[in-house]
Amino acid sequence: MTEATQTTTLQQVRQPAPSTEVVNMFSAAGFALAQRIAAAYQTANAVPAAFRATTIKREKDANGDYYDVEVPNPAALGNCIVAIETAQAVGMSITAVMQNANVIEGRLSWSGKFVIAAINASRRFSPLRFRIKNRGRITANYKEKGRWNRDQRRYDMIEKSVEIDDIECVAWAYVMEGGRRTDEIIEGTPVSIKMAVEEGWYSKPGSKWQTELKHLMLQYRAGSFFGNIHAPDIVMGMGRSTEEIEDVVEAVPNNGDSIEVSMDELRRAQAGRAASRPAPADVTDVEPRPAASDPAAPAAPAHDATDSTSAPAPGVAADQQQSQLADAHEASGLDPAKVEHQIQNAKSIDVLDLASDSIDGIDDLGERARLHQLYQSRRLAMTANQQRTAAAPRRRMAAPE
Repeated sequence: MTEATQTTTLQQVRQPAPSTEVVNMFSAAGFALAQRIAAAYQTANAVPAAFRATTIKREKDANGDYYDVEVPNPAALGNCIVAIETAQAVGMSITAVMQNANVIEGRLSWSGKFVIAAINASRRFSPLRFRIKNRGRITANYKEKGRWNRDQRRYDMIEKSVEIDDIECVAWAYVMEGGRRTDEIIEGTPVSIKMAVEEGWYSKPGSKWQTELKHLMLQYRAGSFFGNIHAPDIVMGMGRSTEEIEDVVEAVPNNGDSIEVSMDELRRAQAGRAASRPAPADVTDVEPRPAASDPAAPAAPAHDATDSTSAPAPGVAADQQQSQLADAHEASGLDPAKVEHQIQNAKSIDVLDLASDSIDGIDDLGERARLHQLYQSRRLAMTANQQRTAAAPRRRMAAPE
């Protein structure tokens, strides 16, 4: 017993158990882990300047020439820890947070591209669309910082004006319910070049609002306003609760795509299919007999003469079952069998893609996941067959005579 215990202990020493430490700002071990991760990130060149241990500063020499010099950035470690905590809160990678967040006046602000991506991935709305309209030539007024006023101890603000094309952009989307698009349209706050001038975005040095990228800047800012008003929980990573995450499983098809389905809905669908499945009927014999294909199956109970006389005719029972199934399919969306028939009998990739659009109209999430997998496998097979067919003439032409 002692020798066996000693051998097990030595094996554990050779292969120690993996560490279970996680980032936690309220525990000593978790905070120390966050500091080690932050120290590694601040030495990288692939992160923005706010998260680097050193930053570039321009200095002037005795001759009046400017040169760049690296100076320490004391805020880098703290900024990295803030990014780590934010990544943990929103469920993103630390690198993605650093690349898509900007430190503006002591706050992490998400880039417009990230906000648009988060809204499109949430499936609460349809992909964001933008309506751009030129409202004509106008004169916009703005204030610019002037000289320092010693008496008032502040900068003098100089009023200026500029002639611009007042282009307006509005972000909008359809509301999605149950995976289907509704007719309800949600619009964000309009963003215009006039707003950019009045808010000071237009007059900043190197501003993209004055270049041909102004349309892109309008869309980014309109998407940010849409997310801040209609989907702040999505942008801040609070779109799903812990209970919802625990009740979701992944059905991973062969091609690697992931389809999320709810366990409760799968259980209800499975119970509904089992309850509505008709019992096998024997229409050739007068008396039913057990099937010989499955010897392990339990024998069917014998029916009395009174039961056989009271049972409906096979044709009437089949008609009743078909009518019940038809009513059930009409009440529960599209028929999975019809959609599967369209996918199986598609003769081209275009027809197959059109048939796959009907999958989302099926209410049974289990059938929907199965048909998505069938569609992907059929598409891969048809694509491979099309490539082989296109390559065959080239091989024949290259063969020597």
